[in-house]
Amino acid sequence: MEREDAVYHKLLIMSCLDDGYDEWLNRYLVAEDPLSDIVLELAYCGSDTNKTISVLHHFCAEGQYDMAAVGDRIRRFFCRTYDTKELSKEEILAAMQRIVANAGNQNDLYCLPVWASMDILDDYYQLAKQGIISWERFDFAFFSYLNNGTPVDSDLIWIKRG
Repeated sequence: MEREDAVYHKLLIMSCLDDGYDEWLNRYLVAEDPLSDIVLELAYCGSDTNKTISVLHHFCAEGQYDMAAVGDRIRRFFCRTYDTKELSKEEILAAMQRIVANAGNQNDLYCLPVWASMDILDDYYQLAKQGIISWERFDFAFFSYLNNGTPVDSDLIWIKRG
């Protein structure tokens, strides 16, 4: 089991989101013989969300993982859920805030463009709602990030009109 997968599912579960966690775990239950300790522990969690989060947290703490890869996978999850209309723009922005808050040390995350963008987009959304920045600029930043992983460029948001 890859730690990046475990972090990904842990953060989604902590944020009340699901991207096929049960199917993901079931693939390991079928494929592994004998079952690894982590798969066995997760299987025993059943529907206990808190226990699942705890087991995933301890597994992730035991080794290294790539938070940039996790962040990009989360971004792609949001892109897919927006395209399929499972989540609205507002729901995605709120979920991004929950995920960033649950992801760990924000100072470390902010060094990674995928996480920094996820964190700041809601701030820019609030500014667009207040009319401080244009919806056009916000939407450009939001969809560039969501669809392509383009980091939010604050300079482009704050360009003054001629």
